[in-house]
Amino acid sequence: MDIKKKLDYYKSESSGKKDNLTNISSASLKALQECFNGEICVPSAPYLKIIRQHQFNDKFMPALEINKTIKLDFLTKGQINSGIDPEKCLFFDLETTGLAGGAGTFAFLLGFGMIKNNCLNVHQYFLPDFGREYYLFKTLLESFEEFSFLVSYNGKSYDLPLLKTRFILNRLKQNFDSFKHIDLLHIARRIWKDSLKSCDLISIENNLLGRRRSDDIPGAFIPQAYFDFIRTGVIHNIKRIIDHNYYDIVSLAELFILSSQIESDPLIVKDSKARTRLARLAFERQNESLFETIVSSACQASKREQDQLNVWQSLLYKKKRKWTEAAELWQDLISSKEYMFFALEELAKYYEHVQKDIQRALFFTDKAFQFFDTFEQLNSGISNLEEKRSFRHRRKRLIIKLS
Repeated sequence: MDIKKKLDYYKSESSGKKDNLTNISSASLKALQECFNGEICVPSAPYLKIIRQHQFNDKFMPALEINKTIKLDFLTKGQINSGIDPEKCLFFDLETTGLAGGAGTFAFLLGFGMIKNNCLNVHQYFLPDFGREYYLFKTLLESFEEFSFLVSYNGKSYDLPLLKTRFILNRLKQNFDSFKHIDLLHIARRIWKDSLKSCDLISIENNLLGRRRSDDIPGAFIPQAYFDFIRTGVIHNIKRIIDHNYYDIVSLAELFILSSQIESDPLIVKDSKARTRLARLAFERQNESLFETIVSSACQASKREQDQLNVWQSLLYKKKRKWTEAAELWQDLISSKEYMFFALEELAKYYEHVQKDIQRALFFTDKAFQFFDTFEQLNSGISNLEEKRSFRHRRKRLIIKLS
């Protein structure tokens, strides 16, 4: 029996079961269509298109009305250094059959959000079975042309590579590389990594956007829920997945607007840990005026946060050769358990190279060894081998200079 006859045989053997599954899928798809007032597209390989609209509340609307062009240069570390037209942004999120990615992972629900006239229009495409992608992707390619930016949450690592793979498998050319991609997960971590237990989108919603979902389906359960739907046609969990995807897109757009508000005025962030992270970002970006603005408002910072701010402030003073101000901060940091060796090293450098006071430089070097001995006697568990080696080398050099 040749291969064609074998395929015909297996097709005839499974035709009854396939027809039954097709009937289940069709009835379920019609039920979902009625539930979401959607549209069934391409009758020969049907998928469901759902259009929903979200009106931004008073917290986010002013940013859209005032700032027709949004900037995120600071928060993206210069990756997006041009103005952003919100209406040129395509917000997207996928629901898939697995979390590992790869060619075997199938995106069965694709959500896209577009800001038009200060409202968010969300278009969702649900594929009730395999083999429907080609017709959907051909339609999507035309709609992508009007956008310049992709906005996602962890999309750089997961959603976009997966979407590219699915287009390739369907032998369709895509131009995703021509878009500038804004992954808001990186911005969220830069600001709130120390403030929130997790920087997942649900935590961002609960703590920053003022939204709590009801009857939400956890992301880890979504793949199995889709497989169950294919087998049984029961739509209850699919409805929850479609709502889950919709609110992901809404939160994505709101976080994008909130990020633009923070870019314009970082002091709207009231949490001291988040402000410290913004100060760190300003320091890394060498934005001294913004750094000093944040530091001057850090009245509720903890001792540890204030010490960290003093470290960065001292290094900025050092860069500008404001030695007196820098030395005062280093003197204060000697009492910090976390930064004492940093402060002692900087003071030793200052007196050796700037003041040319070798005796004073040796004093701070010896002081470091006193702390080393104390920690060893207390058996504190703190490892300072590298620092100790550095100070030992410095001490030898200073003694040679004195002699």
